[in-house]
Amino acid sequence: MPSAKDFYNRIVEVRDNTDQISSKLDTVISHLGAIEGKLDVIDTDIKKVQQLLLWGFQQLIVIGHYTNQALFHNNQQNDTMICQLQQIAENTCCTCNEAHIQTGLQKDIQAAMRKLADLYAATHGDAALTLEREAELRKQIEVCCPPKPPEPACVERPCPKPEPFEKKPPKTEPPPREG
Repeated sequence: MPSAKDFYNRIVEVRDNTDQISSKLDTVISHLGAIEGKLDVIDTDIKKVQQLLLWGFQQLIVIGHYTNQALFHNNQQNDTMICQLQQIAENTCCTCNEAHIQTGLQKDIQAAMRKLADLYAATHGDAALTLEREAELRKQIEVCCPPKPPEPACVERPCPKPEPFEKKPPKTEPPPREG
């Protein structure tokens, strides 16, 4: 059986161990407090970064929306230009074809008219004078009442035109301030 002194020594030993444990716990609690302070700073920084990222994404969305509208308008303008270029190409081709045909016909007509005019003037001198007088009268009448001009062979079809794009780029918001 242990003696009272052994029992007392054991109590002192336990008390010393308890003091050491308490001292170590105080140190651990102190370190945990410092860690908690640092974690609060990190949490605040993370919230600031998150707020800044959300702001940045919102600005990108606003600018992206404007860009999409501008691209859509540009696409409509391109459609109009393509339509007009197709019309120009069609008209140019028709004009070239018609000019080629007409040039040949005009040469044939000119040669035939020369022959007829020469033959007619040679055989009917009095009629040639009458034709000249009628031509002069026709000129005087046309000064007063000109003949209706012929309808054009080609009439331009209007191409669709988008309304002017008058939107201005959106103003972006300043980044959030630390608060």
